[in-house]
Amino acid sequence: MTLALVPSADGTGKSGQERLAEFLRIYTSLNTRVAYATDLGIPLEWVPGYVPPDPTRRRGRRRAQPTGLEWFPWCLANGFGSFAEIRVEHVERWLDELARAGYSDATRGRMLSAVSAFYRKYLIREGLAEQNPAALVDRRTQHLNRASGTPSATARWSFEACRALLLAAHLLAEHRRDGRRDRAMVEILIGTGVRAEELVGTHLTDYRRPVPGAIGILRVHGKGAKDREVALAAPVADALDAYLEQRLPPAVPALRGQVGPAPAEPLFVTSTGRRVHVSHVTAVLRRLCATFAPAPGTPAPRQAWLRELLTSSQAAFIATHLAPLSGRIHPHSARHSYATHAIERGVPPRQVQRDLGHAALSTTEGYLHDEDNIRNSAAHELSVGLHRGWL
Repeated sequence: MTLALVPSADGTGKSGQERLAEFLRIYTSLNTRVAYATDLGIPLEWVPGYVPPDPTRRRGRRRAQPTGLEWFPWCLANGFGSFAEIRVEHVERWLDELARAGYSDATRGRMLSAVSAFYRKYLIREGLAEQNPAALVDRRTQHLNRASGTPSATARWSFEACRALLLAAHLLAEHRRDGRRDRAMVEILIGTGVRAEELVGTHLTDYRRPVPGAIGILRVHGKGAKDREVALAAPVADALDAYLEQRLPPAVPALRGQVGPAPAEPLFVTSTGRRVHVSHVTAVLRRLCATFAPAPGTPAPRQAWLRELLTSSQAAFIATHLAPLSGRIHPHSARHSYATHAIERGVPPRQVQRDLGHAALSTTEGYLHDEDNIRNSAAHELSVGLHRGWL
């Protein structure tokens, strides 16, 4: 890719790759850098700090392949020589092409935000553009706006489904090699509402429990390098302590030429001592569903203890509530479930906002699936009169 789109008019002689690296370094999180690079069409090899995944290791869902309609490739294909010459009508034409190509409104809105950030945080600051054309787009006419407080389309687990997941992880904890670790991860995910990326990104030194039997405290590293501390209720902290009792990562020898302090040790590790990948969180949830609510035709398990467990009343309860989640369960649903169930039990919205690490309360409101509004709807009262005497 050649990027004459980012000229060195200031005489610095910086290449397009160097300028894009400068922009991406604004974001301290590597995940954020990769996300912006993907939406803008920047080669991942240009992302500062990016290391290509090992092709021999299974990494869960594969990243979507570039389509050529990302912002930079689109600009190049349409003959633009400088970002300064792009106007709002060009951005709108790009959005229309994305829509015709089948991009969802949510994806188009996210990609437009990436373009806007590139102008606002870099091009205008560096004198390479005078205005931000992406900011002039009428997001409403482009169907990119969601009304404030509109519930998210992300599925939410029922309260009983959350209990079933916790119980399933508890019943398997002592029978699987990594059972205690997986149970601790499920407990924290459901009991705090943290993101899956935040969960696996914690370090061993981020956890503390001043008094045994009391609550625990876990520092998580959120978006935008914003750290926060979340409370671990006593049962959650107990599950984490049980995992830490048997957590014995192998010693890793110092590398030749390695100087300075050792990198932070991850809290959750694999059997080889590596940090657990975020895809493993999804795999754990799917495994719980598949174990207690297997698909039709699945052969009976070989382990006698598991066959006996699956005939218990506890297993029946778990299967009832996990069967609807099989095949589509995702860890982000735990975050929505935490917010909704907390609000339904009278927790102040501002506290839920702080727990989730949202900068604005309106963001938290989008996570709520308030069933009280459905149960208390006036539709129930109207129906009595509308159907009286004939239905």
